[in-house]
Order: sequence, then C-alpha cells, then structure tokens
Amino acid sequence: MLDRMSLLFRFQTIAEAGSVRRAAEVLNVTQPALSRSLSQLEKAYGQPLLERHARGVRPTAFGHNLLATVSRLARDWEIAEAELAGNNPGAEGRLRIHAGPLWSSVVLPSIIPKLHAIYANLTVEMMPSTGAALQALLDGRVDVSFGGLYAPERNYPQLRARAFSTIRDRVTARADHPIQQCDPSDYAAVHRYPWIIYSADPVYEAETIHAVMERTGALPQVRVRSGSLLAIFRLLQDGDYLCILPDAAVEGIPGRPLRPVPIELGRRNSDTGALYRLTLEHYPPMQTLLELCSAYFAGAKPS
Repeated sequence: MLDRMSLLFRFQTIAEAGSVRRAAEVLNVTQPALSRSLSQLEKAYGQPLLERHARGVRPTAFGHNLLATVSRLARDWEIAEAELAGNNPGAEGRLRIHAGPLWSSVVLPSIIPKLHAIYANLTVEMMPSTGAALQALLDGRVDVSFGGLYAPERNYPQLRARAFSTIRDRVTARADHPIQQCDPSDYAAVHRYPWIIYSADPVYEAETIHAVMERTGALPQVRVRSGSLLAIFRLLQDGDYLCILPDAAVEGIPGRPLRPVPIELGRRNSDTGALYRLTLEHYPPMQTLLELCSAYFAGAKPS
C-alpha cells in the first residue's frame, strides 16, 4: 500500500509540474526513475495517465479522476498523522474552508480568532464558496464548506452535514428608518424608498423582484446591486435603502443597528451550517471549529 501511495504522489507531482523533468527536480530523483514510476501506475490501471502536448504533459481524463482521489488521500493522510500525534494545541495544522457570503463576512471573522486562541499555529485558508465547492470537498481540496445546506449535498455517504441555524430572509433597514413605523399591511410603503439587491447570490434578486411584485403589483426601485455584505450594511446604515437579507447577517454588526421591517416580504427559510468530510470528524481543530460555530448561533460564549 505504501509503495502504491508513493507512486501516486509521484504522479501527482508530475501532473502539477507539467513535465517529468520539472517533477524530477522537485522530487530530487532521476527522470528515468520517475518515468518507471509512471509506467508502473499505468500498467496497474491498464490505461495512460498522461498525454503529451507542446509544453510538456497533462493528465488524461482518467488521470484527472485519479488526481482527485490522490488529493483526497493526501489530505486524509495528513489529518490521520495529526490525530496520531495527539491533541496538541501547539502543533501546526491546516484547515481549508469554503464560506458563503454570510459566513465569510459575519460569522467566521468572529469565530477564527477564538480558534487561534486554542490552536495558535493553525493555518486557516478561507476561500469564497462557489458552485464547485461540493466537488472540492469530495476531492479533498477543501475540508469544510459553510453556507446553505441542501438535500442533494446531504446524500453523499462520505460527507457529514451539521446545521447550526435556520436562516430567514427578511426586508431589512436601519433601526430608525421611517418604514419601521409602518403598519405591517402597508405594502405600498416599500415603493417610497430605494432598494439594494444583494447580488452575491442570484436567488436574492429573484426573491426581491417576485416578492415586491406579488404584494404590490409593481417593481421595486432598485438603485444598487452589490455582492459585498459589508458595503450593503454601510449603505443601509447611512441611507434610506431597503434590502432583503438573511436575518442572521445583521445581528451584532458594528455601527447603527439594522432590523427587519414590520412588512413581511421575504419568504425563504433555509438551514445554514457546515458540510465536511467524515475523515475530518475527529480532527481536533475541526471539532473545535464546529463547537465554536454552534456556540455562535446559540448566543453562548464557548468555554
């Protein structure tokens, strides 16, 4: 098994380097030795793993699939070694995180300093969540993805989903906005003020347009589209804008408080939480991170 893993890691290095020569330099082995390693793998799998092109080599379709498996195995091996070393807060480690806008702008910036207070040498790599987040999890390129949890993602046996809260979309404005004094049935009031559309998630544009049209028969006055939650918070605090946002996004933000308005338009409710590989379930930094997330949404301070 160890021999096969060694060959797989050599193949991964060749693919990443784009040539056998450069990979040999990285690994400090001879090119003939590296070529023999590649031949052994191709013989074992019964098909080529690399194809030549003008500037070197690139993976075949099967090679791409194999690389995804190697990436996951390499990360799982790294985690297993960390677990065998014991729960040593001083040990170095790494967590690779995909995070949706609510998590990257609001939740995780509050949590990661607490995580580093326990694991000072932990490196956290935080990236914006994309449509490829699920595949990145399965391939081992990402350890945990924070955001909305949907049924199809929960059907993978190698993944574990943990919900921390149910997010409800609400029309939001500053706490002292004139609309806060309106009657809940005064739907026409939403046309007295300019709207912001949160464009990081296409769902919010559709929800804003459809919700206002359904209740009032007219389109909202959209004056700003922004994918930045922080920019939207500032606009809402300093202007008379309205915006449909997840309710958890505006809790505890600095500056003038933002509040849901009395007029109900947003209807979408969704679970939000973590999706991660089962192989990381007992990795101490991951366990601590999930506990901190749970405490954040429970409104309690973790011990």
